[in-house]
Amino acid sequence: MPAPAFDPHGAVRFDLKSGSTSDPRGARLVLLPAAALEALERTTPGALSFLAAELGKGCGARVAANLGGDAGVRGSTLETVVTHLAGELAIAGLGAVSIERWGKALVFVVTNPSVASDGFVGAALAGALLAATGREVAVGALPKDGATARYFVGTQATITKIRALVSQGKSWSDALGTLQKVNA
Repeated sequence: MPAPAFDPHGAVRFDLKSGSTSDPRGARLVLLPAAALEALERTTPGALSFLAAELGKGCGARVAANLGGDAGVRGSTLETVVTHLAGELAIAGLGAVSIERWGKALVFVVTNPSVASDGFVGAALAGALLAATGREVAVGALPKDGATARYFVGTQATITKIRALVSQGKSWSDALGTLQKVNA
């Protein structure tokens, strides 16, 4: 049976008469300027990560609902899940999301992120993965390349090892390769 395609039609509903915005299931949404979120990070530590995780959880929950729950997500191909996650996160305004495989390592790529905070984007990705799969993962920012940000998905211990190798002068891609050789 073919995987359901991501369908953005009706993903955000605007009811101008009642002054509301909602998702297809009727959950209310609020549209905010990205600058307001960035200002929140400066004034209220931790609040931005909390909001990002909730944003991601909403996106991940819609993916799970569209694919038949967390079991349906786990039974889908990686490409199907990523297509649905990327679509939901794009509709939420996070940026253009894709993945890269570096051996066994999974790296999310976010092009043109709407919020400059790596913590925000990482928390949104982690929240989306948690809600879609029912599994908690750690997401750590890798060094940026212009308007492209990359985020390693794995354990907090592995993220700490990658950051240590990068701080010693290795590129993030070399750090991923080194860790895979050690764990082989």
